Amino acid sequence: MDRREFLRYSFASGALFVVGTLPSWAQVLGSASLRVIDAHAHPDRYIADSRQSKDPTSTLKSIKKLGMAASAFAAVGDLVFLSQGRLPGTEFHNTKTQLEWWMKRIVKKGEVKLVLKASDVPSASGPDSPPGAILAIEGGDPLGGKPERVNEFYHMGVRMITVIHYRNNELGDIMRMFRNLDPGRMNNGLTSAGRKVVERMQELGMVVDVAHAHSNTLKGIAEISSRPLVDSHTSLCPFEDPSRCGRLRTWKDMELIAKAGGVVCTWPLAYKMGDYVRMTFLDWAKEILEMKNRLGMEHVGLGTDGGGSLPQLIDGYRDVRDLSKLAAAMREIGVSDDDIAAYMGGNFHRVLEQCIG
Repeated sequence: MDRREFLRYSFASGALFVVGTLPSWAQVLGSASLRVIDAHAHPDRYIADSRQSKDPTSTLKSIKKLGMAASAFAAVGDLVFLSQGRLPGTEFHNTKTQLEWWMKRIVKKGEVKLVLKASDVPSASGPDSPPGAILAIEGGDPLGGKPERVNEFYHMGVRMITVIHYRNNELGDIMRMFRNLDPGRMNNGLTSAGRKVVERMQELGMVVDVAHAHSNTLKGIAEISSRPLVDSHTSLCPFEDPSRCGRLRTWKDMELIAKAGGVVCTWPLAYKMGDYVRMTFLDWAKEILEMKNRLGMEHVGLGTDGGGSLPQLIDGYRDVRDLSKLAAAMREIGVSDDDIAAYMGGNFHRVLEQCIG
């Protein structure tokens, strides 16, 4: 589904198309600030391990077809750990290799525009206009607890770091383990090194991503944060006890992020948990509406984890082009065009402005 189909599907109206031209999102919704931005993805990622499978749910081709303005391009910061000894070297050098892959293959070739400031995010993308690439790292493991390495990655162009991934690293603790891999000893929250790293990130101008962070670690980050936080890819947990939630967030956790002025981003993961069912675009849309009512619309956003091999996807979701179906479902239940614009990228763009300048 290309950009024209996206707009036709999502905002069916005889006024949408002017002879031979395609209106921008801004024309459709009457909002000059609307941009579709994916807060977490791994588009066309570097495959270093023979057991890694390619996940086509976020590719540069589909990003352009949709007209997405920008996407996170997240290197996996604990890939050596996850490979169980198959990959040589350190997390630091492996992460640099992943980032350099994108820099050499798509940034330098003009396929994407490197986002260093919020103003670098274009209004949209297409065949002749490259989308923005927000370089990110999922898992602070390559930092080794050293704030000076934040500086090094910042100078490489990284503007977002997910502090925790699947290992209890030098900064804090995980929400849940990956398969049966031992994540190591718990830190019981944000460590002193984690505090210094978060402070350095915010001093330099980076987004602190709390996805995958244990509730205690999240609480520690929220207490010291001077900037808005982001959970770049998660969904609602119907239980109050975070130990029953896996990678999903309780209302209490989400409220911490909202109080910090941040954004909780939801993804196309399909699941059933107790009586809670999240299998269709309508379920996804209803979750967004419930989050709006509890947190405020300004604290809800989009993060697909495209390329991250989610175990089960919302019915009918193939790749980012199918976000049109989510927009249609949101409209069906009465979500306003302005709120759709805020969810699809406006809220995350605000956080970029406040965090990276």
